[in-house]
Amino acid sequence: MTMQGRKTTKFLLAAVLPLALAACVETDGSKSGPAMDASETNAVIGMLGVGCKNRVSQQFSVPNSDITVRPGATLQQGINSGSMSAADLRRSGASFDWEVAGRGARGYCNVDGTGRVTEFQQW
Repeated sequence: MTMQGRKTTKFLLAAVLPLALAACVETDGSKSGPAMDASETNAVIGMLGVGCKNRVSQQFSVPNSDITVRPGATLQQGINSGSMSAADLRRSGASFDWEVAGRGARGYCNVDGTGRVTEFQQW
């Protein structure tokens, strides 16, 4: 396999894995209380974060293992308080802080509800 083929495979896996996880969250169409809500919200956050992580990887040509992507402060507060749901995230998107290990590069990334990057800034 060529180097380009390996990169493509990694990006495809990074894009598909959170979607597969999100598909597994609801198995029978019903929800089972707060635990299911939290699981679904975390799955959507993971899916949206992949878009940001892929953008950082493209920008800096580094492996995904060197990139840390975390929910932004406002998003994290909404998650912690329970005021941010998976439906809210799908409707509004999310903001993430990112950092590249060993490069001193960091910034933030906004994505829409499908994970498409709408804003990318480096500090």
